[in-house]
Amino acid sequence: MLNIVLLTPCRRFIANRYAYGYQIPLGLVCLGGPLLDAGHRVRLIDNDVRGWDDERLAKELLLDPPDCIMIGHSGPVAAHPVAMRTARALKHHLPETTIVYGGLYATFAADSVMRDNPSIDIVVRGEGEATVVDLAEHLAFGGRLLDAVEGTTWRNAAGEIVANPDRPPVEDLDPYRPGWELVQWDDYHLFGFGRGAGMQFSRGCPRRCTYCGQWRFWHRWRHRSAESFVDQLEILTRKYGVHIVWIADENFAAERGPAHEVLELIVERKLDLSLNLNMTAAEVVRDRDLLPLYKQAGVDNIFLGIESLDDATVAKVGKDNPLEISKRAVVALRENNIVGLVNVIYGLQEERPSTLWKTFKRLLWLDPDVVNACHVTPYFWTTLGRWTKPEDVIQPDLSRFTIRNQVLRSHGLPPRLLFWAVKLTEALFHLRPRGIWRMLFWTDNRARQILRQYLGVGIRGTFGEILEFLFATKFVRPGKLTAVPGYPRERQSSPTPTSDLVTLPQSAQRSVRKSRQICNAP
Repeated sequence: MLNIVLLTPCRRFIANRYAYGYQIPLGLVCLGGPLLDAGHRVRLIDNDVRGWDDERLAKELLLDPPDCIMIGHSGPVAAHPVAMRTARALKHHLPETTIVYGGLYATFAADSVMRDNPSIDIVVRGEGEATVVDLAEHLAFGGRLLDAVEGTTWRNAAGEIVANPDRPPVEDLDPYRPGWELVQWDDYHLFGFGRGAGMQFSRGCPRRCTYCGQWRFWHRWRHRSAESFVDQLEILTRKYGVHIVWIADENFAAERGPAHEVLELIVERKLDLSLNLNMTAAEVVRDRDLLPLYKQAGVDNIFLGIESLDDATVAKVGKDNPLEISKRAVVALRENNIVGLVNVIYGLQEERPSTLWKTFKRLLWLDPDVVNACHVTPYFWTTLGRWTKPEDVIQPDLSRFTIRNQVLRSHGLPPRLLFWAVKLTEALFHLRPRGIWRMLFWTDNRARQILRQYLGVGIRGTFGEILEFLFATKFVRPGKLTAVPGYPRERQSSPTPTSDLVTLPQSAQRSVRKSRQICNAP
């Protein structure tokens, strides 16, 4: 059997260092369980927490040289450069070790990754649980010919890049348990509420938003059985002392029935967990009669992907939450003492002083408890990415391709002005009298505590982002770049004309019709 190291490279995102804290590397933990169950020796090194430089990391690994290092990271693109730097350093010190790379970026840029990074021996594409077990079995028995391992791209003895057929999505998620025993739990605390963990109930999303490519990675929405999922939550709280769980689904309640079953089982088990999950505004309105059950099950936070407060923009990107639906969702959450956090993405429309002011006024009217202000980020595997023109990119540093950094120009505002305007919007919103009153006097003690923690997190995160912006962020003038950073050469083709942005896809049209039906429901 193999000696395997699951490795997160040292990216050190500002939000983790100064604000939220670190979350467990759930993707690697989900690989660890099946590998352990297959009999392999497995270690997890989260170097994003450790912060070792590449030399120190190599020295630690040389104390017990692994047969295989599997690298994965959060942040679809921004962590890729440091992952490749780390791979080069480790291949130099451990030339006989097989280095495997996986995740979103690796999946969609597999050929490019292999071509540009000789230190990477194998790329795992798509879901990894079944693929890594199959791969490890071949490697353990000296198999260098990997033709039979679906879902991999690899380099044969002649140096040729071979792309095996895709592996079908996992039909039954229940047999693939996360490797919780690999986690150093004292490293992971969220929002001041004690040990935190992530866990998936479902994968994928039935929606096809233009800026998101998760649906292409997961292919279709699937979920664990309620029993299996809640069993894992019970292990987390009873065995590992976890108090807060981030449910890492793109869309927890895509179907009402499975979500209802999960919530009832959590209540039955009396787990006493604080749960954070993602839902759309339309599904919150759909499930408004279930919201007392959500609260009883421990759901303290629901993150709403509002994205825009302009209905035309919402329709353009394929969402199903016009402003009226979003308002009804926010009100329903507050009535049930659930903290509502909304994401707003700047740059989905052409930003000008007038659009910023309109967004701020609509935020005050919408009145969510917390606002997470983001910037649109083009990933080449998304519809938005295909529309992106190199001349519109003003951020050449791939490590800044995060939702916290501006990447695309806004014709109506220089980037420095947009940055300060967004930060001012966040500050004014969260310090408004109504928000302060809730923080001090909300009758629900848990919600009140959460808002106070969020304020501290927001202040620390904002100061970190301001320092990064002032001293570590550089832009180039529009039109200077001839290629979009991080896009494989074969993807640097002519984008769809900007005028096509106003064409609403059929899937989005169906979503909008559905949301209007919800809005008209009693």
